[in-house]
Amino acid sequence: MTIAAPLPGPSRVQIQTQSGCNGRCVFCPNEDTRNSGIAQGQMSPALFQKIIDDLAETPPRRISPYLMNEPLADARLPEFVRYVSDRIPGATTLITSNGVYLTETMMAALLDAGLKRLKISLQALDPETNRRIMGYRSEKVIQNVLAAKRILKEKKARAFDLRVSTIVTNINEDDIRRARKFWSRHGVRLVTSALENRGGNIKDADAMNVGVMKPKYHCIRPSREMDILFNGDVVLCCVDWHRTVIAGNVGECRVRDVWNGPVYARIREGLRDADEAKLPPLCLHCTESACPDTHRHFFSNLLAKLGLLKSPKDTDPALRT
Repeated sequence: MTIAAPLPGPSRVQIQTQSGCNGRCVFCPNEDTRNSGIAQGQMSPALFQKIIDDLAETPPRRISPYLMNEPLADARLPEFVRYVSDRIPGATTLITSNGVYLTETMMAALLDAGLKRLKISLQALDPETNRRIMGYRSEKVIQNVLAAKRILKEKKARAFDLRVSTIVTNINEDDIRRARKFWSRHGVRLVTSALENRGGNIKDADAMNVGVMKPKYHCIRPSREMDILFNGDVVLCCVDWHRTVIAGNVGECRVRDVWNGPVYARIREGLRDADEAKLPPLCLHCTESACPDTHRHFFSNLLAKLGLLKSPKDTDPALRT
């Protein structure tokens, strides 16, 4: 008897262990969605484990226990990371955080749990500039990142990937050169990325952008990444803040069945064929629908013109993979 090969699964997964964020970033619709009355909550350990067990059947390359939230606000995070590390040791575990809750205790716990990458979102060294963008001053986060770097050195965790991430806008573009030098001096890599309008959910995106945003097709997000909310609902992608497209619920069925279901299939076809009839408004309004390589190359060229890149090797390849 021939046994059919299992259906493929996503290569990347983001999981919202709980909703909510302490930040108020100008490039993030978090506050708008909370004020809209949309449901908030916390994922149960049983559901998280069920998701990871499903993923173990077709292991993804990367698992990120965060989505549209501040992950370090969830004290259970090290337990979740450890479960991923035990069940799918070959997957890269990545957390992106604003760093406010990055205590030395939390950093050590995440490292001991097997976390492999930590990216801290910080938009400016200058305290007031960062407050304008993120809603709070930068001093505490800088201290927390430097403390995390010391812990990595003490534990000789040379393979651990610690980065600071900045979205370049016309508010912080004058701070980028100084930030790059500062973090380089402390052995921390600074990565920069272009501003996007997050599916049309950022009203002032064009006004803040230092380049040009043009919606196009060929977005790879629905073909690469699954995004799971605290209640098990799978949203179309990481910018579907208002949950306009639900592909299924992984608490009710297997992860790979949702991934290979009709909702994803229709949207992938629409993006591939540039068929607007098959695409939701979220895709039609989104500037990340531009081909990522083209989008990133445009931004790299812009940075080079501004004198913020010394050579092509300074561009972060992780932004395109």
